[in-house]
Amino acid sequence: MIFEYAARPTFDQADLYDARSPYSSALALCHVSKVVRRVVLPELLHTILLPDSQHLVKFVHALRMQKAYKEKGSDLHFEYTPRVRKMWIVSHGGNLTTPAHSPHPTRAYALTPSESPLDISLMAPILLSAPSLALSWTSLDLLVECLEHAWKSRAATHDHSPLPWSTQTLTLSCTPPTAGTRWERLTDTPQGSAFLGSISHLSTNPYACDCKSHKTNLCEEYCLPQWLKIAPWASFKSLQTVFLPYPRIKLAVDQFALIFTGIDSHVELLTLSASLLRDHSDCIPKEVKGFTENCPGKEPVRSDDIRLKVSDSCIRWYTRDGWEKVWACML
Repeated sequence: MIFEYAARPTFDQADLYDARSPYSSALALCHVSKVVRRVVLPELLHTILLPDSQHLVKFVHALRMQKAYKEKGSDLHFEYTPRVRKMWIVSHGGNLTTPAHSPHPTRAYALTPSESPLDISLMAPILLSAPSLALSWTSLDLLVECLEHAWKSRAATHDHSPLPWSTQTLTLSCTPPTAGTRWERLTDTPQGSAFLGSISHLSTNPYACDCKSHKTNLCEEYCLPQWLKIAPWASFKSLQTVFLPYPRIKLAVDQFALIFTGIDSHVELLTLSASLLRDHSDCIPKEVKGFTENCPGKEPVRSDDIRLKVSDSCIRWYTRDGWEKVWACML
């Protein structure tokens, strides 16, 4: 119990994640002993946050090591798949392709062609086992390849078992790449269509932050991101709710603090029924704008279709990792 508590990631920490990893305590405890490592790993794997390609490459390397441990019968082997409940994979940048002079791989998720078949076979069971999956638009190709691998494996075994994924909640970043959302990568394939049709909950960060110009539009009224206005609603056949988090950041916010020291902010979580959004796919329903200010921790039931809850405590908000904190702590 003590080790489990000590190993829980500190996603609500005040520090930036790249300044102090929320997994630092858990990783340190893994070096104490093999017994402690086996106690700590479930806490470490419950919520996996991979904020860039570098972290993703390291995670894939860990999967390769686990494969080697299993083949050797090592007691260091640990089955990751059943322990993963939430997964966030983000590749910063607006395009899926990289200029020819760039030293970085062309794939947003940084797998070379020679590594891809092996790594997709290792990554697919993990990614698709998470009930809650969060992706940037530039990481969507990774989902597409994992779905294709899982679908082919299912067909090869002539297995008519349930769909080969456990995803219930799908979170997509606010700003699509310059090439657009390209929903056809999912809607035009049987596995992609089945995946979208099985999603129960959809979420996004409604606002875009421009770290280069140090500008943010977090102070605006409730609004829908552009991609959600043109989403293929007919493909989301099982969709029940849409979650939209909004930080309570005042108009006169100190931009320097928002970037470097953070701003303590409560977060409003607006929950809308899918049926309501299907009828108002281009805007937030007017009823929401009439909400009075809610107190932290309160969740007034406005109707069967609309709920608005304010977080119990403040989250230290930065333009760089505010959304990751909201996702890890609230969604």
